[in-house]
Amino acid sequence: MSAQKEVKELKRDAEKQGWTAVEKKNGWMMQSPDGVGQVMIHKTPSARSIRHYVADMRKYGYRP
Repeated sequence: MSAQKEVKELKRDAEKQGWTAVEKKNGWMMQSPDGVGQVMIHKTPSARSIRHYVADMRKYGYRP
């Protein structure tokens, strides 16, 4: 699976868990359901950065 497809899947899954996505120039700013955390997800990431996005989001309650 390409990195861009993985990002779209991550975004879709996070939105199901209550996260809010605000589109920016190069990606999405993901706001946690409780409003405390924010994680920037780029539209064209490297394969490794997706793991970093998930790790950062888990700090604010995201469950993969």
